[in-house]
Amino acid sequence: MTGRPSLRPTADRFVETTLELISESGGSLGVNLREIARRMGCAHTNVYNYFDSFDDLLWSAFRRVLDDYSDFWARDLDESLARDEYLGRLITNLVAYPQQHPGLYRFIGSDPISAGDFPDDILDTVVAMKQQLFAAFRNCAPGTDVTVVDEACNIVYAYIDGETFNLINERVVPGEDVAGRTVGNAIRLFGLLTKQK
Repeated sequence: MTGRPSLRPTADRFVETTLELISESGGSLGVNLREIARRMGCAHTNVYNYFDSFDDLLWSAFRRVLDDYSDFWARDLDESLARDEYLGRLITNLVAYPQQHPGLYRFIGSDPISAGDFPDDILDTVVAMKQQLFAAFRNCAPGTDVTVVDEACNIVYAYIDGETFNLINERVVPGEDVAGRTVGNAIRLFGLLTKQK
């Protein structure tokens, strides 16, 4: 028990508690159902009143993080911004989320979850997020062939993701501004790939 007042378990509380533990643990690998229930002050079997399995609970938590991440990288983006400012904000947001939420980013980016019952809506959400990201990058390269921009987006995002995992896994030179370097390099990379000035 953590000293919290005993509140009735709900599906939302299970998801919130799961995300708290994932965040605190730096990912989902050390998080289990008994620990979640202990934090909530209930029996671990209570989860089955709301979820079919522990993996079902993890997928619900995964959905929540995807929504939060999507909202985060799209914040402060306004199509009235100058193209360079828009691109800078977009890339800064993509780099900042994992820095601020390394456990949650690791959870959606690399931690294993049983794919046996992979929910269709998760795939739909990921596809929709990718389309939103493509649209955001297209705003930064008006007049450029959509296929070129989408491919540039894939390459830039892969670069950001790789640097991000180096950063959150602390595989960096001490004192190096990896986040700043990543933002600058990603902006330059997008410009080169789309032949933007």
